[in-house]
Amino acid sequence: MSSSHRDHRSRGTLGTALLAGVCCAGAVAYGVVVGPSMLPPQDVQTTTAMTTQVGPEVAEEPEEAVEEGPTGHLQIQVSDRGRAWVQTLMCTGDLEEDPAACAELARAAEELHGDTGSSVRSGGVSSEGGAAPTEAAAPGSEQLFTEVREGTVCTDEVYGPQEAAIVGTWEGQEVETTLTRKGSCEEARWQRLRALTDQIS
Repeated sequence: MSSSHRDHRSRGTLGTALLAGVCCAGAVAYGVVVGPSMLPPQDVQTTTAMTTQVGPEVAEEPEEAVEEGPTGHLQIQVSDRGRAWVQTLMCTGDLEEDPAACAELARAAEELHGDTGSSVRSGGVSSEGGAAPTEAAAPGSEQLFTEVREGTVCTDEVYGPQEAAIVGTWEGQEVETTLTRKGSCEEARWQRLRALTDQIS
């Protein structure tokens, strides 16, 4: 075999090897560049996964809790310039069904909650020697009917001739107190309990 024939064959084998290498490199590059574009978009997968998770959570949401109000049964006798009337308030704890006065008293109790500067004694609601406040009582409800403590500084101004006597139970506590509008401290109590002294609808 001549040397020129061997050189021709070597060049042919080398060319074939180079061509095969270029083809393989092209195939790999095509796979790297084009391959990912053929996969589904990543955010679509995420959306699908999130949608699958949201379904059960919506089904497991608890029903809205019904707001509970105060409970009590009070009899109120109001006198005003020679007129007098007696009315009764019954609160069952269902604010949607109970009279509006129940919700107003609940708001007044909330306002009293945390009032450390209050100058009252537990004369309206029995606490010393009486029943302790129930654990379920709303914050401030044990102070709602408290009377003005002796020695409290109040003005002597008379705000009206009205008087009221309240007896019954409120949030598990016995209530027996009177209201007047004589002096600023008593007027503050009258306004706080106005839901009882006004005509209950």
